[in-house]
Amino acid sequence: MKEIEQVKASVAKGKIPPVCLWYGEDRFLMQEAYDVLKSFYLQTDPSGSGIERVSAKIVAPGDICEVANSMSFFANRLVVVEEVTYFQDGQTADLEPLLGYLTNPNPSTCLLFLAENVHKGRKLYKALDRAGEILEFRSPKRPQEWIEWLQDEVKLRGKTMSRQTVSQFIEWAGHNTGVLSRELDKLEIYTGDRKTITVDDFKAVTTQTIEASVFQLLDAVAKRSVKEAIMALHEVLRKEHPLKVLTLLVRQVRLLLGCNALRERGGSVSEAPSSLGISPFEAQKLWQQSLHLSTEKLTRGLQECLKTDLALKTSGGDSGLLLEVMIVKFCE
Repeated sequence: MKEIEQVKASVAKGKIPPVCLWYGEDRFLMQEAYDVLKSFYLQTDPSGSGIERVSAKIVAPGDICEVANSMSFFANRLVVVEEVTYFQDGQTADLEPLLGYLTNPNPSTCLLFLAENVHKGRKLYKALDRAGEILEFRSPKRPQEWIEWLQDEVKLRGKTMSRQTVSQFIEWAGHNTGVLSRELDKLEIYTGDRKTITVDDFKAVTTQTIEASVFQLLDAVAKRSVKEAIMALHEVLRKEHPLKVLTLLVRQVRLLLGCNALRERGGSVSEAPSSLGISPFEAQKLWQQSLHLSTEKLTRGLQECLKTDLALKTSGGDSGLLLEVMIVKFCE
């Protein structure tokens, strides 16, 4: 993502901001960027003695400033402040020392704050923005962003993957940058000297997510293919407990009903993420699937889910068989 490229550019030029704030939900991308930044300091001090990590939950702001101002045998120092909660409601730390430090930060130290989320209206945020650099690390949101990110990761490993294969791989392995990166590492080893990664490659190496399996199951239901649906159900049951599978099915059916309701009142797929509380990528998939499943069919399916849920919890019957019966009724 562009945030990592920005860090790489700063490292390449040797111009590291004296103060940085990194925040966002994607801890994997943030860790990648930190590894790049850390490499700059390890060049002059391979021992890593010029790098110090402290917790904002343990070390007071005034003490953090003292650490940042302390001198080092080596010219450059990196002070990382983790678990920063200064931007959250109800925080009680005395931030005046930090605000004072930010007016004249130590140029030989990079003071890096790591936070999950921030409030941009806070005085500290504005002071950090003036004194240094603020980067938000977020996972890709739209399908195009996911595809571009993954293609870059494939290229970094000296491999190629067609756009269609990339899209299928994301659907198969899920939307988690850390997981996808680890799976690509495995695929790099699996394919050896061969440059192109195929669908057969990732299906042989990577475990399909339960969500993707449920999506395939509902695809088979939409086609009214009892054989395919039962096979898909057995695949899902190999990975999860029957009650968890039923819970996922209920969630999916409700989301599909939400897509149909949104379409009926003139809405579009662009409204689905905010209306249904899902990612843009998931919204695109669900919207297309909902075109093949009527509201009437989905309503009947939801009723069957509720009946099966009751049977699973009270009858003591074979859970796999109960789910099979439910799926057969779905396909009718």
